Amino acid sequence: MNFVKSEMDNVCRGCLCVDRILIPLNKNVDLFFIFLGNELSISEDSKYFNVLLCWECVALLKKAAVFRKRVQTAQRYFERLLTTPIPALTTLKIHKKDDYDQILVQNEDFEPKVKPESLSFEVAVQIEEDPATDCHIKEEGYEDDDDRFLFEPDVESKPDIPILVKKEKKKKKNKYSPLGRRVKTKSVKYTDEERDKYIEHVDYTMKEVLSMERDTKKPFRIKNMDHRCNVHIRKLYEAKRRDLSKKVKDGGIKCSECDTTVADREAMAEHWAAHPVALLRCHFCGILSKSRNNMNYHIDARHSIIYSCTLCNVDFRALPEYHRHDRSLHKTLFCDYCGKKFQQKSGIERHIRNHHLPAICYICKFEFKRKSYLSEHMLLMHQIKKERKKPIVEELAYCVECNLQFPSEYFYKRHLRSAVAHHRRKREKVPCPDCGKIFSRKSYMDNHYKLVHVRKSQHYCEVCDKHFINGYAIRTHKKFVHEKYEKPKNKICDICGRGFHTNRVLINHKRTHTGERPHKCSYCPAAFAQNVARKTHEKTQHKHLLHELKGFP
Repeated sequence: MNFVKSEMDNVCRGCLCVDRILIPLNKNVDLFFIFLGNELSISEDSKYFNVLLCWECVALLKKAAVFRKRVQTAQRYFERLLTTPIPALTTLKIHKKDDYDQILVQNEDFEPKVKPESLSFEVAVQIEEDPATDCHIKEEGYEDDDDRFLFEPDVESKPDIPILVKKEKKKKKNKYSPLGRRVKTKSVKYTDEERDKYIEHVDYTMKEVLSMERDTKKPFRIKNMDHRCNVHIRKLYEAKRRDLSKKVKDGGIKCSECDTTVADREAMAEHWAAHPVALLRCHFCGILSKSRNNMNYHIDARHSIIYSCTLCNVDFRALPEYHRHDRSLHKTLFCDYCGKKFQQKSGIERHIRNHHLPAICYICKFEFKRKSYLSEHMLLMHQIKKERKKPIVEELAYCVECNLQFPSEYFYKRHLRSAVAHHRRKREKVPCPDCGKIFSRKSYMDNHYKLVHVRKSQHYCEVCDKHFINGYAIRTHKKFVHEKYEKPKNKICDICGRGFHTNRVLINHKRTHTGERPHKCSYCPAAFAQNVARKTHEKTQHKHLLHELKGFP
């Protein structure tokens, strides 16, 4: 016996669960025995103090004890027959509003409080006085407990007939709702004639119905078709399968839907492909249905509100149609720089900020056209990027041959690919077809040919009617000749300290200190420090020799 008792110690006496922690019941033991139907008192049988219950049963027992206490308190109130109204014992909270839908008025001097929920109808209540007691009890003419009046506890109710005065409720527009700003709504009630007008009768074949678009999550369901119509189509499909599996009896196969007899299974397949399916279609959204009542309910429920676009004054009977209209016409934003389309304002702002606004490095103040260029610059020059996986090793970004330290491996590899010290460039020799002069690039030869031989160039100055060989020459000409900018003399001679505008003039000046004369005359032993002086000498002193070389008499 003790063995059986020890095994039952881990079982809850309320729900017989064995996988929970059990708690001995010290309170509400009398209530537990009331549920058992046993009227034994606690003092007579104290051995039941060790009743073991789980946490769920203990919680239910506590709720029952609270309910019993509330019932006892209410009964005491009724026995005392209080003259003042009885306060509610419920724990539900009541939320009051400043704007009420209806106001209860009994006389001019007294205006009791009314619960803010709207009353569905008006009822005139008659109150009878009982001479035996001074308590006035109000009889309510409706069943909803939520529509009760709350009176002040210190004011006695009077037998005046209440008058219900309606007050229109102010509709507050939600300024944060997108529908409140862009669309106006208006409710519509349809008559039977209007419903018949907006419900269309359509006839499909079984082949057309089965080829309609299906739902991606449920392939057996057809889109834009209600549930009952889908069930009807599925039943037709099952009937088609049964008819195609039948054997030919009595000279043919009989259709289970229209009692048509065909010769064989191929004829039955053709018959089912052309089998008519009569359906009802909504004029507004195009949903298909089989039942007339379902279609009437659909129109009253889904299309009872007219949505008017405030921007273009177009009416819609369905909210998805308005959303499609709004997205296609009013929510499409175009970038002013590249013309790209966006559906949201945040997207176009992010696009312009990342691709069209200049990005500035906050360290070296260098400006970039795009944000991607700035991020690459920050990674390569300043090694600033949170998503960087490999750390930069200074030993791997050092060139031993050139004795140069680079900020990253990227610049070091680029130096190895493009530096002249590692890859000697092959100078291209492009000769002029007329004079045979050699140029290092074809663009230089083209500029020379247009300017010298054709006497025409795209770099033209309209002020002085002159052609120049390249863009740098015309920009320099306009800057220092027409705009009167002073030429900077930042090329300093290290012997006398004089400044010059170009390196060529500085080199010619240094030859005056060294006495070097590298430009020799082609016809006599004379030598000059500048090439211009040599050309002038040849034109003036050896004029007859130049004419003979060119073929002049």
